[in-house]
Amino acid sequence: MSGRLTHPFAEQTQLILLKFLQEKKVENRIYQQEIEKLETELGSGPRFDDDIQTDGHCPPGSLHAADYPGVEAVNEELYRQIAAHLADIGDRLDQSINRDLVEEFIRETERIQPQMDGTIIMSSMITRLTNQRIDATQDMPQEKVFLLLALMLFKKTVVEKPVLLSRIFRTTVQYINNRLQDYIRNIGGWQNIH
Repeated sequence: MSGRLTHPFAEQTQLILLKFLQEKKVENRIYQQEIEKLETELGSGPRFDDDIQTDGHCPPGSLHAADYPGVEAVNEELYRQIAAHLADIGDRLDQSINRDLVEEFIRETERIQPQMDGTIIMSSMITRLTNQRIDATQDMPQEKVFLLLALMLFKKTVVEKPVLLSRIFRTTVQYINNRLQDYIRNIGGWQNIH
């Protein structure tokens, strides 16, 4: 994959996760509705004019897609390619995440208040999964394993319980941003995950 992502890391994570969810079609009306809501939510951030500071400058990262359609088209395709690549890698781990663990993750997520940190639960589930010594991950860096397991747990959970999509999406973004951002930056960005 060639190209350079121009959004701040947190936005990259959100857009890649959205593309990751859209990569494989799921025949579930509620799931599709939740994806559309999320897509609308992510696309309706503040515009450039709203972000102008009192000195007339715009803070870094406040430019949006409509301001630079050519750049955005390149980013959009790169996000799609990254998501497709992650989905392909993740497919090898798909069978490692059993339904019982997904159901437990759903129960635990539903138990906590929406404003509470769900990354603790996600981290616990990922730790349990890594302790299972999955064959497909033996030659991977630990952080890459965490990333792929987080993505697959996220996907399997929201397919099972689409009404939790927005909540688990935020949890997954927060988990990646807090625990895996350094790893992703150190390898040169999302486009360098192989």
